[in-house]
Amino acid sequence: MPSAPLPPPPPPPPSGGGQQWRTPVLVGLAAAVVGGAAVAAWMLLGAEDGTGGDARPPAFPSGQQTAPEPGPSTPGPTSPSPTAPPTPSPSPSTGGDHTVVHNEKGFSVAVPKGWEPSTDETGSGSFYRRPGDRSALLQIFRVTESSSMGSCTLLQLSSDQLKANPGYRQVSIDPTAGTGCELVYEYDSSESNGRRRGIERIVTTPGGGRWALLAAGPAADAATTRANLTAALESFRPD
Repeated sequence: MPSAPLPPPPPPPPSGGGQQWRTPVLVGLAAAVVGGAAVAAWMLLGAEDGTGGDARPPAFPSGQQTAPEPGPSTPGPTSPSPTAPPTPSPSPSTGGDHTVVHNEKGFSVAVPKGWEPSTDETGSGSFYRRPGDRSALLQIFRVTESSSMGSCTLLQLSSDQLKANPGYRQVSIDPTAGTGCELVYEYDSSESNGRRRGIERIVTTPGGGRWALLAAGPAADAATTRANLTAALESFRPD
């Protein structure tokens, strides 16, 4: 008489303990693990051709697979922390090139006219692009890491992870008003037909929450990328 089939083995235990901090993604973000802390997936670097790019490897993305996650790196210095959250910016002045949209994830923001939500991304948060054109984008997501980790430290961690992308170069990283910080970087991107520039800003809202806003586009048109981020920052309102 045949013996009864054995029960399936139990699933393997999860790797590493605790949360993993996701890294930024610019055009293809992929969540990357940094020593057991979760890395916020913000940069749009991406995974456009399977070589990594704006978003982080496997967890950042632009709807395509990214290269293997780079190894952990040492974070940079923490950003100065003020005693009070920044004052809300005045009502948005988007002019004729941008329009304010409301996102179901809890915020309103100005995007270039004609841009729409992009739902085929693999990175964290919400993405906007011009339909049929992947050369540029906006990404917005909530920063969930503890406020004890400075905004510049988080962005430096992201930059360190993004070094695995072809031609990656950190242009600058500087503290901004309040507890905010801004990272500017470039990398090789087929989507942007050469070099792509990403500008990522972490901001603190009057309620104390932190959000990351990222704009990316062809490096040769950096002024437009900056204008898109400026319009987004001036208009951004969490619900």
